[in-house]
Amino acid sequence: MGAQRAICTIIAKNYLSRARTLCSSFKKFHPDLPCYVLVVDHFEGYLDPAEECFEIVRLSSLNLPSPNSLCFKYNVLELCTAVKAHLIEYLFQAQGIAQLLYIDPDILITNSLDDVFDRLDEFDIVLTPHADQDYPDDGLMPNTGTLLRYGIYNLGFIGVRATPGGFDILRWWQPKLLERCIDDPVGGYYVDQKFMNVAPLFFDKVGVEKKPGLNVAYWNLHSRRLDIDKDVWRCNGSLLYFFHFSNFDPEQPELISGYQTRYRLSSRPDLQPLFAIYTRLLFENGYEESRGWPYDYNYFRTGEPIPYELRVLYRNSPEKWSDWEDPFASPELMRKARRLKHTAKGARALSALAHRYRKLVR
Repeated sequence: MGAQRAICTIIAKNYLSRARTLCSSFKKFHPDLPCYVLVVDHFEGYLDPAEECFEIVRLSSLNLPSPNSLCFKYNVLELCTAVKAHLIEYLFQAQGIAQLLYIDPDILITNSLDDVFDRLDEFDIVLTPHADQDYPDDGLMPNTGTLLRYGIYNLGFIGVRATPGGFDILRWWQPKLLERCIDDPVGGYYVDQKFMNVAPLFFDKVGVEKKPGLNVAYWNLHSRRLDIDKDVWRCNGSLLYFFHFSNFDPEQPELISGYQTRYRLSSRPDLQPLFAIYTRLLFENGYEESRGWPYDYNYFRTGEPIPYELRVLYRNSPEKWSDWEDPFASPELMRKARRLKHTAKGARALSALAHRYRKLVR
């Protein structure tokens, strides 16, 4: 297949160390295959594309309608997931890729992905479920409710093939991501993931890959055990293809993820060597330097921060977008942001007063 196979990921520039770690781990097993990294915010003066082990894609290269509005109405998580389907289509068309794996930047490749690419000889897309066994009834997280809120499949990985069926799925997914790629599990949406719950109902060639060594992460550790034999990582006795360090903070190495309560690293000695390797690689790849780089779309052109409540107001008022023009320079939106900030400060002050009162009357 040669260069017809590739991987891609999406970051804001402060995730550079994770993108470097992902792509260098992929290159260890696939030195001749390309890696593409979409950097959604401005990176000039922070990194030199010529020095990276991957090819950089700019947001402006994608055929996005109203990109300014998209960057304003979504926070960084929502934006990075909202453009995923457009990135995949762009790489198919601009780079001639035939089989593409989207892989989240906080993933470490631990074995060849040839077996994963080969699944795309049969299917138009390949998904991995969050779990293949039910969770223990121990009152800890994650649990079955987690799957119901956040989706059956984890979209930190998706394989797509450039076939008519693959393009049909992407073009079905794209408008949903542009309109409702929001972090709102209570309202039934969780960024790009929950739409894929129904994809097997609407499309025929959707593969669900349940190999235990794919997309191992905090959400399936209850049914996964790792070991290493002669430098080969395994999961449940089979190959470990990649580990997803979702919500892992290398500055709090005892926490496997802030999203789970079932294990600490001290209780999982099978995970400790891999977490130590990943932490070392992040720091070697510039974690300390890049972690504090600003996300441009957090701010108006004046430098004032954009509250999330204003993003929600904006995306729910598309009839006013033409009046506001460039939302990042809109005086009216800036005034609304200041009012929201003032209201939030007042609410916090009232909460503090109520807390003091409750202590006094006890």
